Amino acid sequence: MNLDWDVLLQDCVNFTQRLIQTPSMPFEEAQLAELIVAELQQLHFDQVWLDEIGNVNGRIRGTDPSLGALVLNTHMDHVDPGEPSLWSVPPYSGTIVEDRIVGRGACDIKGPLAVQVYSMAALLRAGVRPRRDVVFSAVVQEEIGGAGAIHWVENLDYAVDLVVLGEPSDNKIALGHRGIAQMWVQFNGRSVHASVPEKGVNPNYPMAKFIQELQAAKSELSAHELLGPTTVSPTIIEVDTKSTNVTPAWTRVCLDFRTASESHKSLRAFVQRVAGDQPVVLEDGLCSTPTPYPDSEEIIYGFYTPPTNEKVQRAQTLIGQGMGREAELSSYQFATDGRHFVPYNLTMIGYAASEESQAHVVDEYISIPKMLESLRGHVALLQNY
Repeated sequence: MNLDWDVLLQDCVNFTQRLIQTPSMPFEEAQLAELIVAELQQLHFDQVWLDEIGNVNGRIRGTDPSLGALVLNTHMDHVDPGEPSLWSVPPYSGTIVEDRIVGRGACDIKGPLAVQVYSMAALLRAGVRPRRDVVFSAVVQEEIGGAGAIHWVENLDYAVDLVVLGEPSDNKIALGHRGIAQMWVQFNGRSVHASVPEKGVNPNYPMAKFIQELQAAKSELSAHELLGPTTVSPTIIEVDTKSTNVTPAWTRVCLDFRTASESHKSLRAFVQRVAGDQPVVLEDGLCSTPTPYPDSEEIIYGFYTPPTNEKVQRAQTLIGQGMGREAELSSYQFATDGRHFVPYNLTMIGYAASEESQAHVVDEYISIPKMLESLRGHVALLQNY
């Protein structure tokens, strides 16, 4: 392919900086969407559109319309940068420090987004048509549940052969991640004035014992051979009162489980074993209204594409050829929008230049040399898949 890689990389870096300089917290992605739409139009994508919920889509048409599309999926929102004084550079500056672009969203997800866009632009610049349609999809609200991804997949009106998630994978091919289950565990007591605690029942004591027992018992949880062990983390603790001189009537803790080998039923049983004789009320932590915790025996997957899958093997070969080295296989620790695509039987992998350890941290960055390697891997995939 006749392509000036230096120019392509510089344009990709410049676009990444402009993306970072456009804040896009959840529900505030509209300005960024306008920027991306303008970029796709300027790059002469065959089709560019914004859907009803604010997702940005762009298409390059392939030579064989009978083939399912190759979709490059990413998201536009990012987490809050936190206290700016903790950063070595302004968080929305997109400053280049040595060979890195630093700023909120550089790793998750604006650097990978730019690579996806400019790998598609590379085909147009070289005058090369892919075999199948290549579709770019940047969705809203990934960081708070995935409403954009759900809208995209529910309204999908074209065949899809493979989805490539632009989530941080350090230029490895991620085959999945554990699913999420969140459970409120509530201990009830009897509230009294704090000066006469003997007249009430303080639920904080069984709660404290429960958390200690949980720490000791978590090794009982099972593991998936590739996606790793089931983990449990107590996150938020709440009580019914804000008064400091009253013992609570109830206290509850939210447990965040990450698993690819347990079911809601088995997690429920685990929590009840840890609680022992102490009565507890279990509610679903992922629901906005009080909902009993599920009792399903179905394994809680995020997504998982086996390494023996023919599409994985083909993508791995092509990406490796583009990068000039073997494309290693891996998995994600965090969750992605890929979990929303599982019920629709879409085949997925993850592939992006940024490192998972840089997501959501102060001085978040993406490596420019890794962006170039990722551009080469993407272009080989898009051209030949």
